[in-house]
Amino acid sequence: MPGQTKIIGKTYSLYSGKTNTDEYYSDISELVDSHILPVKSAEEFVSIIRKNSGKKRFLKAQKVKAGSESIISKILNELESKLSKFFTDIDSHLKNLTLSEKCDSTLTTSREQYLLYMLEVELVNRINKEKFQSSESKFAFLPHCLHDLDKDCLSASDGTDYVCKSCSKNCSINAVSKLLKINDIKAYIWREADLKKIFKLARSIGQSVGVFGVACIPELVNGLRLCASYDVPAIGVPLDANRCVRWMGDFYPNSVNEEKILSLLT
Repeated sequence: MPGQTKIIGKTYSLYSGKTNTDEYYSDISELVDSHILPVKSAEEFVSIIRKNSGKKRFLKAQKVKAGSESIISKILNELESKLSKFFTDIDSHLKNLTLSEKCDSTLTTSREQYLLYMLEVELVNRINKEKFQSSESKFAFLPHCLHDLDKDCLSASDGTDYVCKSCSKNCSINAVSKLLKINDIKAYIWREADLKKIFKLARSIGQSVGVFGVACIPELVNGLRLCASYDVPAIGVPLDANRCVRWMGDFYPNSVNEEKILSLLT
């Protein structure tokens, strides 16, 4: 895994000045285990998050109300106290967006949304882990930005999407693809896949489907929600930072916590 000094994202870095991202996963897990959720089930709170996460002004107002009895207010302030160290400079990023970039819901993800998204990913992984593992057809979709930037990527489409050809020993996609293959998961580099078509085909032959994803935090949440809309159990791990051309204007080396991936697969 690359050193943390190189992995600073536009709005977040799960390294937070450390040499690995283990602390982030420990912190988010401890937050859930400490019973911060004022509801009976993880499913119920995921529903609350999804219902409210698009209301940026509401969320910002709720976080300001420290000591409020509001469920959202309590959770946001607890998350802020524990997870703010993983942010880089969200405020500056949002302030300097161009007019066209302000129309991009991913680029305009607010601080409060990031906090809820981090929690949502942890909860959804806990909810769906067993269902995913028991699925008969399992697919993984990895971001192109994880490839070895010092070598031309030789991946090629198999008709569904691009498949890693193991052309570089220093490529994170290569390492993660092999890890997924060992666990009977078909790994793709997501460029053109039609998820609806994949789900329909698998179900037409009587197979249950599960999806594993790696992406920056906002895109990972979008993917998990998309799968949920098709009643497909999905789990995933966020990139250690958001460093692709969409965020940075160019591609920069990135990483993902492979130990966290393995923990979800076994």
